[in-house]
Amino acid sequence: MKRISTFVLTLLLATGGFAVQAQTKLPPRKPVQPKGRVVSKGTATRDGAVMKDGKVILTQSGLTNPVLQETALVNGTKIRPDGSLTLPDGTTTTMKEGDYMSLTGRLTTAAMKAEQDSLAKAALLDPKGKNGKNGKKKSR
Repeated sequence: MKRISTFVLTLLLATGGFAVQAQTKLPPRKPVQPKGRVVSKGTATRDGAVMKDGKVILTQSGLTNPVLQETALVNGTKIRPDGSLTLPDGTTTTMKEGDYMSLTGRLTTAAMKAEQDSLAKAALLDPKGKNGKNGKKKSR
């Protein structure tokens, strides 16, 4: 009998303890400020490295930072802060102002960009050099 009353008393205390615990309120959560990101407002909008103002700027996953130490790309190309590149085959070259290297190791020079722009503009012109899609002169 003494064991049963001890058991019942323990059961009541345990049940009461759970009920009290369930009624306590948690303090409200404090708002957390999201971490800031470095965003470039210039030529480096794609992921890759660009030589700008004599510095190599690297953009990865939308984050843009200057290259401060030697960085290796996926294909094994190494980029140094001064703009010198060591390609996977061991050859070295230096980036010039406006040159772009993708994260896969494809180098696009400023001269190549200018050529691509001029070819795109020429494609918009008709064979006679007039503006228009079908070569007909516009009537006024």
